[in-house]
Amino acid sequence: MAGGNRGTLCTLAADPAGYPFGSVVTYAMADDGSPLFFVSLMAEHTQNAEHDRRASLLVAEAVADGDDPLASGRVTLLGDLHRVADAEVGPVRDRYLAANPSAAYYIDFGDFCFYRLALRAVRYVGGYGRMSWVDAGAFVEATPDPLATSAAAIVAHMNADHAEALVLMCRHQGARPDTTEATMSAVDRYGFEVVASGPGGRSGVRLGFPRPLASPEEVRAAMVAMVREARGAGV
Repeated sequence: MAGGNRGTLCTLAADPAGYPFGSVVTYAMADDGSPLFFVSLMAEHTQNAEHDRRASLLVAEAVADGDDPLASGRVTLLGDLHRVADAEVGPVRDRYLAANPSAAYYIDFGDFCFYRLALRAVRYVGGYGRMSWVDAGAFVEATPDPLATSAAAIVAHMNADHAEALVLMCRHQGARPDTTEATMSAVDRYGFEVVASGPGGRSGVRLGFPRPLASPEEVRAAMVAMVREARGAGV
């Protein structure tokens, strides 16, 4: 959520009544984790929200051309849409412009207003077979992953220059001793995902770091230590 600014806002249509209605919207994140929107009063989703506050926002992880979008992460936030009070508009406006600088040319239009999605529930899907409901309170207390902006470069570097190291880590730390090929697919502060292949088939492997990491340099040091450990184990 913190790494994006666009999603699909779903409201309940006033006419035809009760049908889900999806709209592409841009958003910013408030300090309490709730999404903030700047929408036209004439927009269908705004009219729907005034009729029925229930709504959801779907945000999906960006994927490269050729990658399977259903194997990537996405989150659906469910809650109630409420217009931002006049006393709160100033800081909300600043927050929204920081996340959506292209909105500067219409941010002062009189027929637009700010809305907030007050969260009730969160549904996360991390790919095939990886999904769960997330407590809304826990979501509010969470912090963005510090590796989000560098993850793609880490993944590309490991796959291009350290494929052998990935195989060793899958064999040892990943408990897949039959691994012959391995491709990293994701990395975050807690660990990384690898698709491991071997005589026993192809499957996803999650390898954890010994502690949460905050920078590419810390990731490099942790992986060097993991590879050294794997080689010392004779895998």
